[in-house]
Amino acid sequence: IIKEAAYVIQILITVLAYIFNFVLIYIAQTCTRREIGSYRILILYFAISDIYYNTMHFVVYPIPEMYGNTFLMSGHGIYTELFGVALYCGAYGHAFPILIFHFIYRLLAIKYTCHLNYFKQFIFALILVTLAHNALWFSVFYWFFHPDKESLHLLTPLFNGSIDLPVVHNIDTAPMHAQALYWTGRTFEGPRYRNLIGTSLICLSMIYSYLIIIICSFLINKFLQERMKSVQSVRLQKQLFRSLIYQSFVPLFTAYLPAATCQFLPVFGLTFIAISVFCPFACATHPLVDPLLLIFTITEYRRAFLDLIGLTKVVK
Repeated sequence: IIKEAAYVIQILITVLAYIFNFVLIYIAQTCTRREIGSYRILILYFAISDIYYNTMHFVVYPIPEMYGNTFLMSGHGIYTELFGVALYCGAYGHAFPILIFHFIYRLLAIKYTCHLNYFKQFIFALILVTLAHNALWFSVFYWFFHPDKESLHLLTPLFNGSIDLPVVHNIDTAPMHAQALYWTGRTFEGPRYRNLIGTSLICLSMIYSYLIIIICSFLINKFLQERMKSVQSVRLQKQLFRSLIYQSFVPLFTAYLPAATCQFLPVFGLTFIAISVFCPFACATHPLVDPLLLIFTITEYRRAFLDLIGLTKVVK
């Protein structure tokens, strides 16, 4: 059911994500309101990032699994090799620095406008950090979670069907899975130590990302009305800030937490097998939710979208 029926639903979500991200790109290019300014470039960058992530999710179609102290993830789409799983995870991870830079830009636009003169350097730094974060997550899943002889031997009951799981496995495809094993007393030995390092890196990257986002949110909320010169500017800045909050915390509950649950619960020996059923859907919706939030929380973008589909008169 997961591999076939769910794949059809993923295709629908993928197509909608492509449509709305390209619509967002078109609206951002044609809506040239002065107050939005260079932030339009960041919106375009986010949309292009979502298109890339959307493509990787469709091509790889990763399904994470857990059982006891075991975390597994493999591709069930067009490209099922471990390298594809690692590429997908890199795309999954680079959303965090993009969100951080969006919040930093909002803070600069409200409180430290003089620093916006260095926007080209800002974009260059954004690209470098995005690539670095992508490389970090790719490396964790390709090297730290790369299967070894010991893990393949110990996980044989999972791959040969001796243990009942939602996903049907084949022992021949076992080396294509990203794998992590944890158990009391041996987690710090050999390959298991490598698994723990990889999990810690992923955990720390998510924690510091949201710490920066929360700090920036506090400062933005504090200074929001100090430097604004008009009610219109205040309204637009609040809308842009609100859209960022939604973009940060809606995926946290729809995509990030389900995936994190699947990876971190095995560290404590906890099992929630049903995660394999809804986690692929949750992660697939990520690139669809982002453009919808931007289009419908920013008044000018919402009006442009309604005008594009011929419903301008419905909403003033």
